[in-house]
Amino acid sequence: MKMKSLLAVMMLLLAGLAFAQTDTIPLVTARDINFIPDSTAATWPPSPLAGKTVRVRGTVTLRTRVDPVSDRKPILTYNKALSSYIQGEGNELWSGLNVYQTDSAIAGTAFDLIDTASTYEFTGVVTTYGQGTELILTTTPQPIPVNLISQQMERPKPIPMTLDSFYMADGKSFNNDMRKYYGMYVILKSDLTHPLITTNLITGTSSTAGGFKVEDGNGHRIQMYAQSNYFKTASTYPRLRTNYTPPTNGSYISYIKGILNAYNSPTDGWIWEVVPIYPDDLGDPLLSPPAISNVKRNPGVVAPNTNVLFTATAVGLTGSYVTHVRLMKIVNGGALDSLEMTRGTGADSINYSVTMPGISSDSAYVEYYVKAYDSNLLSSTSPQSANTSKYAFFVLNKPLTIQHVRYSPTGSGYSAYNNYVVTVNGVVVADSSDIPGNHGTNPARVYVANGYGPWSSIVLGTGGALGTQVLKLKTGDNVTLTGTVALGSFGNRIDTLTTLTVNSKGNATPEAHVMKTGDVGTSTLGTLTVEPWNGSLVTYQNVTVDVRNADTSATGTSNFGESYVTDANGGTHTRVIWSDGNTSFNVGASAVKVQKGDRFTSITGILGYTHSSYKLCPRHDADLVGYVSDVREEGVGIATSYKLEQNFPNPFNPATVISYSLPKAANVTVKIYNLLGQEVRTLVSQMQSAGNHQVAFDASSLNSGVYFYSLKADNNFTQVKKMMLVK
Repeated sequence: MKMKSLLAVMMLLLAGLAFAQTDTIPLVTARDINFIPDSTAATWPPSPLAGKTVRVRGTVTLRTRVDPVSDRKPILTYNKALSSYIQGEGNELWSGLNVYQTDSAIAGTAFDLIDTASTYEFTGVVTTYGQGTELILTTTPQPIPVNLISQQMERPKPIPMTLDSFYMADGKSFNNDMRKYYGMYVILKSDLTHPLITTNLITGTSSTAGGFKVEDGNGHRIQMYAQSNYFKTASTYPRLRTNYTPPTNGSYISYIKGILNAYNSPTDGWIWEVVPIYPDDLGDPLLSPPAISNVKRNPGVVAPNTNVLFTATAVGLTGSYVTHVRLMKIVNGGALDSLEMTRGTGADSINYSVTMPGISSDSAYVEYYVKAYDSNLLSSTSPQSANTSKYAFFVLNKPLTIQHVRYSPTGSGYSAYNNYVVTVNGVVVADSSDIPGNHGTNPARVYVANGYGPWSSIVLGTGGALGTQVLKLKTGDNVTLTGTVALGSFGNRIDTLTTLTVNSKGNATPEAHVMKTGDVGTSTLGTLTVEPWNGSLVTYQNVTVDVRNADTSATGTSNFGESYVTDANGGTHTRVIWSDGNTSFNVGASAVKVQKGDRFTSITGILGYTHSSYKLCPRHDADLVGYVSDVREEGVGIATSYKLEQNFPNPFNPATVISYSLPKAANVTVKIYNLLGQEVRTLVSQMQSAGNHQVAFDASSLNSGVYFYSLKADNNFTQVKKMMLVK
């Protein structure tokens, strides 16, 4: 066991002095929290202690920091939060538990000082999260510190398992009975009966990049989830090993250890996953197929009757050598064909090339991938999932369009022109004032469309010398631009522009595409019914807010400015993001806050993909039509006097919200008058309880101008204020 820092231990002991205050809180075991009598139930019921504040003791499997004192980087990334896993004594079943502190900046819990091979007492609220249970540490009104109980010689030993144990006897069905190991430290070892073969490596910039599936060749598989920063490969996350390279698809690994979890995948259904936490939790490959890189074509944009040179690098791994490499190609969806690639000589012996004769027909669509074979009779492809994400290009006797750049018929979201320079033309449909964004990973964005239809819109990147010019573009600008196609968190984009020409201003933007909320739902990136409209103007009609805050955690502390909405068709709900657009509903103290049950005649915006979800981003108030919010008591504090607030926003178009306070129950009327004193609308006419209230006013049917609104409460209070409608 690694020697603990004396300072950290002393701080924990001091923190423990305050622990006597928790004697009134029940002390339970992790098994008490997790145990479900009917463990094979298809729908997992919550913990029997869900929502209760308890004390629980457990041995730390994963510390929160790389080192409690000398290296304070977090091992797991949860925005600002800290997370750890603990386990009951003696590998008792049902004893794995995730311990979580919502904000690492909260002092006083000493959670950041915990170390492995030590048993602590934790105090918090038992909370259901996904398919598991976690303990949210108590931090209010006063943080309750962890209490060091004892130290062991080593952290809990991993529990041996095999891939087939995660399936029922039929070898296909998800084994719910394994829930007793959820949250516990497990190990899978490779042998002749149970080989561990990697596949479906996740690349790119997502939070799961670096993860992969492990299978045994008999249809059994488990997901390796790269939750630990020791295994993440995306540069946008705090990687703890920048030199870490995940095993190539088709590698035979010796073992994998980690925390056992499960989730319901939109594509795979229920699947078990293992979360390696420390570097030695993933064994070195025993055998690996060739590594293929630097696959390129020249030219990138291909005209009819133009020969295309393909090049690639292929290297044998784990003692093998490459025997041959082939270019596999399909033209216009026809039969799979191949060309043998020629090995270079000398220093270029790892490089391969072949020239494909030109194709005479215009608008031919060529898909291709590279396949390498080695002396161990293993093979690999680039792209690694060649069945679902081939390289491609069009043979064109006309200018390239946004539709050509965006087209991705396999659902991979991978552009045929990724990493190649293209020139396209279009009209700006959303500028940086429409979508100013709200933080580093959701920056201001500019979208350009080439008419109406699928694949017709794309986001512009702001890298390179012309990045500031991109942010100065205005909606309605007709532009011609040259830049490099890249794949990022928003999908395909054109970035690092080398030319940007504004041909004209004030052009009409394309008509919005009407979709049902159920058409989008909770689809993953690349879903072919949705992906063609990524970046496009989209409208949902007859919308109702069914979840005010789409990201409310069990503690109610998370709020990323997004709601779930559904339409009159009754389909699956989908996300609307308020925090990125320039509307009155943006996040902030003065913003209009939608509530469950609020309605819109329609919501229009840019359909985009951020943080693992498609979501619609309204650009400005004109995108929000017919907002109706039922009168409600907000319940924020106790009103001590009558008060009529200034409407917000003001000026407004077309909707605004009027807030007021009542110190006691009253018969309330709220009315709207025009400049001539004529009544144009009654918003409220009913008995209301004491408290803070709000009501929405939709002025879609009224002309621009000055209006007045009045609040009358019994005969005790009357007040009138002015507002301005600007269309």
